[in-house]
Formats: sequence, C-alpha cells, structure tokens
Amino acid sequence: MQPVRLLVVVLVLVLVPAVSAASGHSSYGYWGIDLLGTKITEGADAFGDDFDDESGGVRFYGGYRVNEWVGVEAGLHDLGRFRQGDFRASYNALVISGMLYAPVSRSVDLFGRVGGGVARLDERDDGFSVFTRKPIGKAGVGVQIHVNPHLLVRGGVDVYALEPQVRGPGGSEGERTSQRIGAGYLGLNFLF
Repeated sequence: MQPVRLLVVVLVLVLVPAVSAASGHSSYGYWGIDLLGTKITEGADAFGDDFDDESGGVRFYGGYRVNEWVGVEAGLHDLGRFRQGDFRASYNALVISGMLYAPVSRSVDLFGRVGGGVARLDERDDGFSVFTRKPIGKAGVGVQIHVNPHLLVRGGVDVYALEPQVRGPGGSEGERTSQRIGAGYLGLNFLF
C-alpha cells in the first residue's frame, strides 16, 4: 500500500470513531467566568522603559453552541491593570466571537475563535485621567472538558489587538500605537 493511502486509512480509522463519539453534543447555552494572566506583548514601550507589562484579569461571558461544530460567544473582558510608579493603565473590552469546535471525544473539545468589539484604555496619573475607546480584535484557541451535563472546564490562550491613543506617564500628548495583549486563561462554563 502506498504511504499516502496508508495515511488516509489510518486517519479515517482514528477520526471516524472520535467524530461519532462526539456526536452526542447537542446545542446548549452557557455562561461562565475565566481567570486571565495577561501581558502586553507588543506596544508596551509606548508607556516607558519601567512599565510593568504583566497583570491579571477576569472575563464574564455567555454563549450558545449551535451544534457540535459552531457557536457564538459575547463577554466583558477585564484585560488587566498595568503600571509604572503612580501611572496606571487598565484595559477593558466588550467582545463578540465566532466559535469553531473540533470534538475529540464525548467529553473533550478543541476550539478556536475569532472576534472583535470595543476596547477602553483608561490612563491615570497624578494630575490627569483620560480614556480612549477603540476597536479591538481577538483570536484564540483552547480546550474544554465536560465534567458533567451542566459544567465544563476550559483553558487556552487568546491574543487581543488594538491601536489606542496612548498618553503615558505624565499625560503628554497622545501617540497612536499598535498594541497586542496576550492572555492565558482557565475558567468554568455553566450549561443550560
């Protein structure tokens, strides 16, 4: 047997049982909470050299899984509070994402998502407080494990992209910069 045909046969033998075992997934709604570890991975230099670019955050969301392959999710995302001395920068966003699922078994799904929304950057320092609202994009991957019919645990990584007007410490004139925020997360979904 040729190597390509052997590979196709092996893939069919592996994937067909996994897909048929996962066919037990029906549609459901859910709400949940994720705890985030965040880091400004690009564009933190707009705030200065001593800027602390790591933080924690939380995400509250709800969603609907249409079938075993597709869903939608919307949520409020606190992406963290970053600082340098008395200067504080905090990021929040309202995001809607399309979800694509890849069932691995009856209780495990891999998923990917792409979405967007509106972000708010709040900057505070002695003597000034300003905020900027800008569009934000989001993409990510993860895995979820169904613990029981009403609860699942999920984890993964997301990347957020935005171009805010950053003033930085001291409140000087704003400079538009391209920023990326990476987030690792672990959370719970409650199904209904």
